[in-house]
Amino acid sequence: MLLVERFVIIALLTMMSNVESLLAFPPKRQCAQGVFGKGKSSSKHNRRDILQTFMSTLILWPTVKKSCVAYEPDPDPVRESLYLISRVQEATVQQERFVRKASDQSTLKNKMKLTLLLIEKNYKLVDQLTYCSRLIPSDSLVIATEAGNEATEELQSAIDYVRSDLKSGPLGDDQKLFITNALVNTREKLFIYLDYMPQEKLEGARKRIEEENKLNIEEFDGDEDAGVYNPVMLPWKNR
Repeated sequence: MLLVERFVIIALLTMMSNVESLLAFPPKRQCAQGVFGKGKSSSKHNRRDILQTFMSTLILWPTVKKSCVAYEPDPDPVRESLYLISRVQEATVQQERFVRKASDQSTLKNKMKLTLLLIEKNYKLVDQLTYCSRLIPSDSLVIATEAGNEATEELQSAIDYVRSDLKSGPLGDDQKLFITNALVNTREKLFIYLDYMPQEKLEGARKRIEEENKLNIEEFDGDEDAGVYNPVMLPWKNR
């Protein structure tokens, strides 16, 4: 997915949650071609400028022909997949924070439908697990594959519950517990799966996330136009 689509979702989320928890993007970007027209040169924007640009892009969508930005994947495809899996783990912590703070079903549903969509569409968890499965030692294939399957099922159960079971009115403790358990189980099953991955590549993927998040914190800190940037503790940091 081109990042123009990702930023549209993020711009909508910005209006709803005051940029409470943006998912990090790499600090270096280049112009993408074929979205609003063919870009002529590379363009570097900071995150604040991109957010502001795409807030106006939502209004001018049919006619805008400005340069757009493209995601730069890791040149190592294994490390890239491990990066995306780790981003899913981070996102489950972010979603838990939404649930903990929520008191109304419809408010939580509106917020989580967008963020879960971003997780589902951008990180493509099933694709990453399938690609990395070739690296699992043969004697561990069953247990690792089972953990990966359970992780995707738990994430899907959270998505389905938010879409179908949250209605209106106060958010009950049982509802919070169901969603939280699904998110925690997703994260923990992924930890089991990642135990069977090349640890050097996994550490590289996690280091990239930490560096990107650090850049985001530095860029948003003290910027009154950037809203609230309040990142979570990365889940592998407290294990």
